[in-house]
Amino acid sequence: MSKNQVVAAAVAQIDEKGLAAFSLRELARSLGVSPAVIYWHVGGTKEDLFAEISASITGSLSGSLDAGMPWDARLRQVFRNYRTLVHRHPAVAPLLGAQMKSNGVANLDWVETILSALHDGGYRGDALRPAFNVLVGGLAGFVTMELAPPPVGKPDSAGKGWEDLFAERVAQIDPEVYPLTSAALPDITNRIFVLRWQNGADVSYGDSFELLLDLLIEGLKARAPAVSS
Repeated sequence: MSKNQVVAAAVAQIDEKGLAAFSLRELARSLGVSPAVIYWHVGGTKEDLFAEISASITGSLSGSLDAGMPWDARLRQVFRNYRTLVHRHPAVAPLLGAQMKSNGVANLDWVETILSALHDGGYRGDALRPAFNVLVGGLAGFVTMELAPPPVGKPDSAGKGWEDLFAERVAQIDPEVYPLTSAALPDITNRIFVLRWQNGADVSYGDSFELLLDLLIEGLKARAPAVSS
């Protein structure tokens, strides 16, 4: 038994059952050990395990980066890598972006990579903190929202599930009340974050992610403080 085995088994359980249904006892049972063994490998709480799960995603992001790449190219690559890795385990996405219990020093490789790129771009001192928060909040937050899990529920008395009912309501939007939304429905139905019943595991948001990546990084380049030689 190793920490990597524990983390891999936890990710597999979340992949299968979803984050809300994650059970430490079930994880221990699947590995044939007691919960105490899990804690011994990853720390004393479930939060420690969640931090290690997060680190299993973020810890590999900088491995393929070329240190000689320009700072903005490194940022683009690390966040594209992040999105690719999270898409392999979409049920883990809420843990990575929206829950503070996934934070921790286990994620320091990712932090160091982003800070290093920003430092090379001229962001230091007081300018470094907001630049880091904008990148991680915007891009990691995008992926979290992109892969937000649908509600869990049983079909209604007519046999219609949540997705069917939502699609019907969208199709019935009144063009007199919401003219712009109604006119845009052919392009946005089930393809924007608000009016959808499928997440990014089923419907691609790649072009939107790339636009956000461009806006954030080009904006940071334009606002980069001058670096004294």
